[in-house]
Amino acid sequence: MKQIRTPLTGTPLVLPQASHPCGTAQDMPLHPADELAQIRAELKRLHQREDALRRFFREDAGEQDFIGDTHDVTVISHKKRVFDPSKLPQSILSNPKFYRDELRTLISSIEKPLALLYQSIPPGAGDYQEDLMEKPEVEAVLI
Repeated sequence: MKQIRTPLTGTPLVLPQASHPCGTAQDMPLHPADELAQIRAELKRLHQREDALRRFFREDAGEQDFIGDTHDVTVISHKKRVFDPSKLPQSILSNPKFYRDELRTLISSIEKPLALLYQSIPPGAGDYQEDLMEKPEVEAVLI
């Protein structure tokens, strides 16, 4: 599989067929916005799977389930002291000298409606784009 670099980040990417919304291999670099959305989707999927496995080991695993072919799992329970600000008196909670302002930056990604169209096109329907290229009037409408 070919490695490519995005124009803005230089991040090397290996793009399997499943990484492209159409399910086909992609031979051009992803835009950083698309790469970010793709990474976040994969992280979300991985976190959900990790949560399911953690639940399994906490609640359902038998003794033999903790020993894998290449890894063993150990579950340790312990107490941790946690600060609870709700227990503070109202005079402290309402006093501005106990607070500081921080600048935080939120980076969000929103899927474009056109991307949903590409996801609904089944793999192998690559002739769709070729048909659009042959008809200039349709191309002008899409731009």
